[in-house]
Amino acid sequence: MNVFIASSASKTIDSKYLNLAKETATYLAKEGLDLVFGGANFSMMGECFKAFVSEKRKIEAFTVDFYKNDLEELNEANCHLVSDTLIRFKKMYEMSDIIVILPGGIGTLAEFCSALEEFRSNIEKKLIIIYNIDGYYSKIFEWMNQNINEGFLNQTINNDFKVVEDIDTLKLYVKDFMEAKNGKN
Repeated sequence: MNVFIASSASKTIDSKYLNLAKETATYLAKEGLDLVFGGANFSMMGECFKAFVSEKRKIEAFTVDFYKNDLEELNEANCHLVSDTLIRFKKMYEMSDIIVILPGGIGTLAEFCSALEEFRSNIEKKLIIIYNIDGYYSKIFEWMNQNINEGFLNQTINNDFKVVEDIDTLKLYVKDFMEAKNGKN
């Protein structure tokens, strides 16, 4: 089973986000999941990469020409160079069973929105988890509620993803999903 982790590759973020990425990725790798991600060995992406390498899990790394040099540092990964970010996301989404959205910038936000759109437009359902540490995504949820109130979104969009604020809640959602997927529920 694969997990796509969307997160930041910024080198200027607070260490609490690096710790979050490490803790989350370490848990997911220890659960026997394989990693699908945006292909960088630094920042939050790097923490995820290192955690999956440490657990000797399979890693699929995707990027575009602009960032192709980032792939040179990912010897333990199966690297994919694609023509644009839309294709990049689509391939990562299709390859994954679970999508975890950690804090990040515009690229992570694009992956967040794309995951929700793909989820509602496809028959095969995936687990989408938004990690809202310290209210990081709260303004996005306010915007979504405004869209619901003004008729641009259906209230059911809130059923398409899970919001977590701590690792224990994430663990519960992942465990339940994996058990259901493996026929244990």
